[in-house]
Amino acid sequence: MATYHARPIQGSQSDLGEGTLWDERTQTLIYLDVLKNTVIEYNPSNRSIVKHLLPSLVSYIGKRKSGGYVVALGDRLAYLDKLFRIEKEFPLAINPKEARTNDGNIDHLGQIWIGFADQVKGARKGSLNRIEKDLSTNTQRSQIAISNGIDWSSDKQTVFYIDSLSRRIDRFKFDPKTGTILNELSSIDTSDVNGLPDGMCTDSLGNLWVAFWGKGEVRNYTPEGELLNSVEVPTSLTTCCTFGGKDLNTLYITSANCSHDTQFAFGEKYQGMLFEVKLPFAGKLDNYYLD
Repeated sequence: MATYHARPIQGSQSDLGEGTLWDERTQTLIYLDVLKNTVIEYNPSNRSIVKHLLPSLVSYIGKRKSGGYVVALGDRLAYLDKLFRIEKEFPLAINPKEARTNDGNIDHLGQIWIGFADQVKGARKGSLNRIEKDLSTNTQRSQIAISNGIDWSSDKQTVFYIDSLSRRIDRFKFDPKTGTILNELSSIDTSDVNGLPDGMCTDSLGNLWVAFWGKGEVRNYTPEGELLNSVEVPTSLTTCCTFGGKDLNTLYITSANCSHDTQFAFGEKYQGMLFEVKLPFAGKLDNYYLD
């Protein structure tokens, strides 16, 4: 097992960094400052950072095939144009007093999956949802606490999913023709890690890369759960990761300000920053949402 070390990107600090997306159309890394209602663009070619303010919290961003982006805004979805301006908004079947949107992803059929997370601690009112073409909400899993990372195997027959407080990575049989979760498979137990699994991505080999909140680390697992490698990050609250760059071999990692977890309330030098590390592995591009 190899251990790699991520370095902070100057000027990239946010409050609650999440939602990493590599956009090959613009060759930029996009991420979110969730509670500051902000989409952030990082251009590796000139190290520039540009921020775009939205009207409410933004918890997920994906690419639209028609151009621009789709975002989750707490209790609704919205379409953005390529300049991150809102074109349309669509309400979701969610009670904002009980839950809000959190992480998501787009499958190979162009369907968007959005997780809901508890607004009331311990209520388990969250869920994992597939959004239909008519923008209705099809709940695939319920009684979720904090819906986070979701991604698919290389053969599209397994979906990996994280409800952070469960301290495991769930695996489900997936029907690639209908885009539907089938039966539950054995989970990957992460209870030995001093932290909670958060955002996740898979690479070109189908292996998992999972950010651990409270650990300051991204762990690389096989689809069966064997630990292969780790990336150490010089702050505790690592939140999300994705591969980007020209050759898709740079892992970008977001983090949160330590005020979001009382165990780390004294703060750290690089808290809330975006990190990067070149790896001898390649990622894969995110799917497009077919609107």
